[in-house]
Amino acid sequence: MTRRRALRPVLGAAILGAVALAPGGDARRPEAPAASASAAAPATPATSATAAPAPLLEVEFAGCSAVYAGPACALPDDRILRIWVKTPADAHVAVAVDAAAAADTPLAGLDGAAAAADTPLAALDGARVQEGVLARVPVPEGARGLSVTAERGGERASFRLELRPAADAPRLKEAEALRRSGDLDAASSALDALVSDADPAVQALAIGKRARVDLARGRIPEAIAGFEASIRAHRAAGRISDEFLDRFALSYTLLYNGRRFTEARAALDALGPLEASHPEGRAVKPYYAALLASEAGDLRAALRQLDASAAGAKRLGLSDHRLHVLQERADVLQTLGRPLEARALLRDVQASSPAGRAPCERASLLNDLGWNALQIAWASGGSSGQPARAERPRSLADAEAPLTAALDLYGAACPRPAQRANTLTNLALAKLEAGQTEAARALLDEARRTDARPDAGVAMYWLEIEGRIALGSGDPARALQVYGRLARLAEASDLAEGRYRAALGRGRALEATGRLDAAAVAYEQAEEVRGDLSALVPLGQGRGGYLGRLEESARLLVDLLLRRDPRRALRAARRSRARSLATLRWIDRIEALGGEERARWESALAAYREARAAFDEEGRDDWRLSSDELEAVRVARASRGRSIRALIDEALLLVRHGEPAAAELAATPALEEGELLLVVHPIREGWAGFAVTRDGVAARRLPALDVSAPGAALATRLLAPFDAQLRAATRLRVAAHGELDRVDVHALPWDGAPLVARIPVTYGLDLPQRGARPAEGAGAGEAPERALVVADPRRDLPAARREADAVAAALEGKGLRVERLSGGLASRRAVAGALEEPGLALFHYAGHGFFGGLDGWDSSLALSGGSELAVGDILALRRAPARAVLSGCDTARTEAASGARGLGLGLAQALLIAGARSVIAATRPVDDALAERVMAALYAGERGDPGAQLREATLAALRADPSSDWASFRALVP
Repeated sequence: MTRRRALRPVLGAAILGAVALAPGGDARRPEAPAASASAAAPATPATSATAAPAPLLEVEFAGCSAVYAGPACALPDDRILRIWVKTPADAHVAVAVDAAAAADTPLAGLDGAAAAADTPLAALDGARVQEGVLARVPVPEGARGLSVTAERGGERASFRLELRPAADAPRLKEAEALRRSGDLDAASSALDALVSDADPAVQALAIGKRARVDLARGRIPEAIAGFEASIRAHRAAGRISDEFLDRFALSYTLLYNGRRFTEARAALDALGPLEASHPEGRAVKPYYAALLASEAGDLRAALRQLDASAAGAKRLGLSDHRLHVLQERADVLQTLGRPLEARALLRDVQASSPAGRAPCERASLLNDLGWNALQIAWASGGSSGQPARAERPRSLADAEAPLTAALDLYGAACPRPAQRANTLTNLALAKLEAGQTEAARALLDEARRTDARPDAGVAMYWLEIEGRIALGSGDPARALQVYGRLARLAEASDLAEGRYRAALGRGRALEATGRLDAAAVAYEQAEEVRGDLSALVPLGQGRGGYLGRLEESARLLVDLLLRRDPRRALRAARRSRARSLATLRWIDRIEALGGEERARWESALAAYREARAAFDEEGRDDWRLSSDELEAVRVARASRGRSIRALIDEALLLVRHGEPAAAELAATPALEEGELLLVVHPIREGWAGFAVTRDGVAARRLPALDVSAPGAALATRLLAPFDAQLRAATRLRVAAHGELDRVDVHALPWDGAPLVARIPVTYGLDLPQRGARPAEGAGAGEAPERALVVADPRRDLPAARREADAVAAALEGKGLRVERLSGGLASRRAVAGALEEPGLALFHYAGHGFFGGLDGWDSSLALSGGSELAVGDILALRRAPARAVLSGCDTARTEAASGARGLGLGLAQALLIAGARSVIAATRPVDDALAERVMAALYAGERGDPGAQLREATLAALRADPSSDWASFRALVP
C-alpha cells in the first residue's frame, strides 16, 4: 500500500552539517556523502559526432572533510582518501605525496605496495571500476599535496591536489549532536553563539546548520533565507563542498515545500562552474536533479539522472549514497508498474546495506520490500480475488516477513507512528490477500489506533480493506455501505484513486448481490476514473505499481458483459487497450517540453501541488466523520475540488494533446469487406476473444494462454474458436492485449500451413480512426510522391546498403521521388527534418534498431555520428510519413510493463501514434541477409495493402529458407 514519499535529505554527518528529518517525514532519507568531498582532474570530455581522443589521465578524489577552491582537500580524521584513476591501458602511472613541500615521495602503494613511476595502471592495487582503478590512499602526517602522473609515448599528464589539515570545530560538533538528538532549542542556542564567530568558515557552517533547525521546525521561509545566506558565506570563504551541501538542501526545501521548480533547479544549476573541482558533489548532484524531474512527472529524465548518480557513487566508493539512489530508482520503477525490476534493486540495497545502518532507514527499506512483494503478488494473481499463479503465494510470503520486521523497528528503535501505521496497513493487505481475514481486521484496528490523523490516501486504504473484509465474509450489503463511504471521502478529498477503488468495490458488491446491470455501471464508472488516475500516477499522485492494477476494472467489466452484451464487452475491451497506450504516450511527451512550455507545465503543476497539499491537510480528519457529516463536507468542498482539478487539467493539456475522447474510444472500428478483427483481452480467468466483422461480433471465453507454448497449442486455443470466421475472411487484423502481443499469430498453424499462407495478417493498435491524411497522395498535376530511404548510417551493414539501392530503384521505377541519406549523411537532424517535410509517402530505414528502456521508451534507430532517432523523437514529430518500413532489429518489439497488462511502446508503434497509416517492422533481431531478401520481395510487387505485400515477401522467404526466422516481420496498422 502507501509508501509516504516525504523525503528529507541528511547531508553530511560531521561538522559539515545535515538537513534534519522533518517531523512525520519518511524514514528513508536521500543522503549526500557523509562529511566528505573531493577534488578532481578535468572531467571526461562530452561525446560528439567526432570522438575526441581519450585523455591521458583522469583523476577523481573522495573522502575529504572539506574541499576548498583551488581545489584543496582538507583531510578527514582517518587521513584516508579515495582515489579513482583512469588512463589508457599502456600508460605508466605514479601516485605520490610530498612531505612539507619536499620532493615527491612515492606512496607506500595504493594498497601497501610501492608505486614506482613506471607502474602501469593495471598494476596499481585497487578495485577496477568503470575502466579505472579505485583505491584507498593513506596520507602520512605532514603531507602538503597528492600528485598523479601518467606517461605514454613521450606524452605526460599530471594532476596535483593540495592537502590541508582537518579543521577542528568542537562547538559545531556539539551543536550538531544536539540537533541530531532532537533537542532543537539547545542546538539553536548553540548555533546562535557561533554565527558571529571570528572564523568565517565556522560562521558559514553555523548559518547552514541553523537553517536546518528551522527546516526541522517547519519554518520554511527562515530555512530558505538561512540556506541562501550560508551559500553566500561558503562562496566567500571558498568552501566548495559546503556550498554543494547547502545548495542540495536549498533545492530540496524549495521542491518539497511549495514545488518551486524553477528556483529549485536554479539552486542546482549554479553548481555547474564548481563541478570540475568537486567530483563527489558532481556525483551527488544528479540525485537531486532526479528528485526534481520526478516531481515534475519527467520520469525518464529522473531515471537517467539516477543512473548517472549511481555511476558516480560507484566510481568514488560512495556506498551510502549509492544505496539511496538505488532505493529511489526502485520507487520510480514501481510507480511505473515495474515491480520485478524494483525488487532486484531493493534486494541489492538490502544485500549491500552495512550492519550498522540507521534503524529508520532499515525500517523504510523493509517496508519498501514488503510493498514491492505485494505489487508482484497482485501482478501475478491479476487482481484481488483472482486465481493465484505460481509467483503469487511466494510473493505474499515475501511481503509478510519484511513488513513484520519493519513493524518491530518502528515500534522501538525508530518510534514513528505514521510510518508504523503505514506498515500495519501494508501488512493488513498482505494478510487479506492470503485469506487471513481476522488477522487483517486486527492489523487494521491497530493502524487506526496508531495514527490519529492519517492522510487521505491512508484512510482510503483503511476503508478499502474494510470493504474487502465485508465481501470476503459474505456480507455484500455491508460492503456497499463501506464503499459508499469511501466514495464520499474520495469526493470530499478530491482523491481520484479513492473514487476508482470505491467504484470498483461497489461493482463487486453489486455483482455479489446479483444486481449485474448496476455492477456493470459501477465498473464503467471505475473505467472513467481510470483515465484520470492513469494521468496522475506518474505525477506522484497514485501509489507505486498502480498502473498495472488500474486494468482490474476493465477485466471485471469485460468479463461481466461477455455474458450479457458482447458488443458492449467489445467496446470495453477496446477502450481498455486505447487507454493503456495513451498512458504510455503522454508520459513520454513531458521530456520533450522545453522553454516556455516547460515553464508553463511546472508552474501549473506547482499550483496544483500546493492546492492539493492544503486540501489534503484539511481533510485529515474526514475519515472520522459520520456519513451525514461527510456528505455535508463533500458538498461544501465541491467547488474547490473542481478548481483543483482544473489546475491539473491545465498542466496535462500540454502533454495529453491528441488523446482520443471517450466517444472515439467507443466507436465501432472501420472494417473493409471481408476483413476480420480479432480482439483479445484478459478477464477474471483467461481471456475474452472477439471476432469482429462488418456484419457482427462473435465473442468467446478463451482459456489461459501460455505465450511460450508450441504453435499448435496456441492455435487450438486462440484460432480454433473462430474457425468459421477465419474461413470467411479475406484478411485478418489482430489486436492482442499485453503478453499476447508477443505471439506471431500469422505464423500459427492452420489447415496444415502457417495462417499467413491463407490470408494476410496485420497487427493493429486499435487506435480511433482519424480520417485520411491530407498530405498523403498526389493528385493530377501535383508533384510525385516522395520517399525517404535511410541506409546503413553506421557503415557496418553491407547488405543494408545493397538493400537500400534496390529499394530506391524500385520506388523510382514506380514514379516516386526518392531522397537518400546514407552513411554519414544520415544524421539525426537530417533524418528528423526529412520526416517532417509534407507529402512524405514512404520512409524506408535499413540499419540498426535497438530496443531498450521502460516499455521500450529508449528504443531507437541508429543514425550517423553516434546519434539516434528515439521513440520520443518520433512522438515529437510535427507530421509522420504515410507508410514506413523499418528494416532493422527490434523495430516493432514491445514489452508491456511488469504488472501492467497494457501495451508497450516501440518504434513502429510510435510512428503509428504520430500519424503513420502502416508500418512494416521486425519484432526481434533479424539476420542482415534475411532482411535484404524480405525487402527485395516486398518491393518487387505493386504497391497496395501492406499486409498483402508482407505476406508475399514472408512466404517467399519461407520458401527460400524454411529454417530462417521468416516470421519476424509484421505489418502494423493503427
